[in-house]
Amino acid sequence: MVLELRGSRLIAVILMASGLDFLLFGYDQGLFGGILAGTGFTDMLGNPSPTMTGLVTGVYDIGCAIGAVAAFIWGERIGRKRSIIIANVVFIIGAAIQTASFSYGQMVAARIIAGAGVGLSTVAVPILQSETLPSHNRGALLVVQSGLIIIGVAIASWLCFATLFANGSLQWRLPIACQMFFSMLVLCCCPFICESPRWLAKRGETEKARHVISRLLDKPEDDVEVKGQLNEILEAIALENEDGEAAWGEVFSNATKARNLQRVLLGMGPYMMNQWSGVNALCYYLAYILEKYLGFNTRMSLILASVAFTQYAVFSWPPYFYIDRIGRRRTVIYSSIGCAVCMAVIAGSLINQTHTNSAVAVAFMFLFLDCFTLGILPVSWSYSAEIQPLRVRNKSTAVGVFAHWTSNFVVVMVTPLGLNSIGGNYFWIWAIVCASFVPITYYFGVETSGRSLEQIDNMFFEEPRVLMGLNKRHTQVIQATKEDEENRHRAFAKLDHEKAMHVEDVETASN
Repeated sequence: MVLELRGSRLIAVILMASGLDFLLFGYDQGLFGGILAGTGFTDMLGNPSPTMTGLVTGVYDIGCAIGAVAAFIWGERIGRKRSIIIANVVFIIGAAIQTASFSYGQMVAARIIAGAGVGLSTVAVPILQSETLPSHNRGALLVVQSGLIIIGVAIASWLCFATLFANGSLQWRLPIACQMFFSMLVLCCCPFICESPRWLAKRGETEKARHVISRLLDKPEDDVEVKGQLNEILEAIALENEDGEAAWGEVFSNATKARNLQRVLLGMGPYMMNQWSGVNALCYYLAYILEKYLGFNTRMSLILASVAFTQYAVFSWPPYFYIDRIGRRRTVIYSSIGCAVCMAVIAGSLINQTHTNSAVAVAFMFLFLDCFTLGILPVSWSYSAEIQPLRVRNKSTAVGVFAHWTSNFVVVMVTPLGLNSIGGNYFWIWAIVCASFVPITYYFGVETSGRSLEQIDNMFFEEPRVLMGLNKRHTQVIQATKEDEENRHRAFAKLDHEKAMHVEDVETASN
């Protein structure tokens, strides 16, 4: 029997498995920009044009979108934990084929397969975390996940630099093969993680859900907090079940009290902001941009890109200390303002390309990555799973992830073409789009910090409106503590006890 972890140890292994999964995702983001700088890899691909370079890089995102569709269709049936296992097995198959590739077509096919695994895991991992982590510091714990994405980018960039001058195909095969190592580490963690108690309760497996909650809280199954949390989950499920069996089309409708379509769109928002900020125009192509468009040599381009991604990784951790304190909305708004300013300065600096202007552009590329990782990034990978109703959470999150990966494909595909056609003016597009995130978040976004998933449901049950951001109760940041969470669970346990006593009194009177 596998060791059954409890309490902080169980939370730690969930974070470890999730973090390694997202480290792998980040590693691939930084991988192609590095290996494209080497002549051995481009020779194997047949020295592709900018269009074909964008295609072989971006086709991975098409695979990710396919994985998100698979999660939409089968994810709710197989559960969060098994989805993660299947996703990593599929990814290892794709990465192995990439490592052994000898032609452009084989690399394209292999990247689609690997992408399908990542697409499936990027649906399952955020949901598992949102449904198992404590609400009072859920945002801070989810920062670990987004921080590891950037560490993956930095590792890939430095490894590509280390192998740049290696003999033969080792220059690119070794960095690609290392993807499998991270995926295998995730699979090693999987036997020790638990299934989501909310998924179990929704399937009617109440006793299993109770057992998982007791493990997460490290308390006996008959403890009042375990009973209270289970009662809160069951009550939310009962309210959702009043609308009958969930239909597939319900995800795209506001017909139920849960207002699914509105919440799907709200959940898609940060995913889209993640991509349409322009961050992956830099993450995938920074070394390529520095060499081809700013005049740096190959060695200096890779060094600058690696330093940028290392700084990017360092700045991904400060949100741990404030994301639950100032809330998701303000975190995104402040981050978007910073990103818009940086992109505008980059574009302005490249109007007349001189050595000084190129240096300014590089400095603000560094600063853009910092602004992005201090806000948009950590919110984008937590908000959607938090805001979706349990009834259609897997399907709704899959829709958001699908939008994320298809947008990623567009950005990665058009970046070489955009830079080749309009040069530095390409960055004005991202400046304008980043600025638009501010009013969108202010008027439409609701705050999830400090709230349980069931409390988020109640905002839509009790006070629905289109411009949810204009209701102060919807945007208030709750400074919840562990004690507040425990008291809420006790209240639900007490409420359930009073209901049972009332039923018993009624039955006694009738007799």
